Amino acid sequence: MIDPGQTDQKFLGVSLPSFLQLLEHEHSSCTLTVTSGERSGNFFFREGRLIDAGCEDKAGMEAVHVLLALRNPAFRVSALQDRMTRVNQSLARILLHASMAEEGSPPPPAELPLPDAAKTHPLLRRLVAEIMAVPEIRHYYLFNRQGKIVVRSSDNRQICNFIAYAVMSSLQMRQSLGCEVRGPHRIQVSLGTGESLLILPGVGLVVALLLDSKASAQAIASRIRAALRPPKKVSG
Repeated sequence: MIDPGQTDQKFLGVSLPSFLQLLEHEHSSCTLTVTSGERSGNFFFREGRLIDAGCEDKAGMEAVHVLLALRNPAFRVSALQDRMTRVNQSLARILLHASMAEEGSPPPPAELPLPDAAKTHPLLRRLVAEIMAVPEIRHYYLFNRQGKIVVRSSDNRQICNFIAYAVMSSLQMRQSLGCEVRGPHRIQVSLGTGESLLILPGVGLVVALLLDSKASAQAIASRIRAALRPPKKVSG
């Protein structure tokens, strides 16, 4: 029996695919850390379902492919980290494609599990896809300028309410001081868990990101702001 409540359970003598299937069978909610030489990454399971993976600068299915290709990995189980869902394929299908990749067949392109609101909106689709590509981002919350949620990856009402309060307070303060006063470029809040909350007010959209302790807020802010800009038109 796997107990993710124990902070450092190490396992030997079992293959990685077999252990992933065991986590699925036991409906485990945990983080599986995989190490091979100097390379390391994580699989994230919620109630037996693989929801995300991270390895170096890769997230989601890209990280899954890298981790499954590691040779003679060691792995250990710890408590689940709260993360967005970046993986929407069944474990059986993932392992089948990994087996085919060993024989020289490249894995098929993975479709991102985008929320319905982002699928038909070009800006939201581009923005959410960019957010999901950054492994240090655990969750995202997108608001309009009236403080109403547009799309989010988590149902954490406390964080949603705090973001809405911070954004609306900033806008009201700007209005009371006069239209010439510029609002904050970004708001960053350090949480007691070691995570941080990064809020990026934009012209028509407010982006809030829950970052892990290793994240560079400045680098992520630059990357997300670039995704918010409309694509350049190609002159014909």
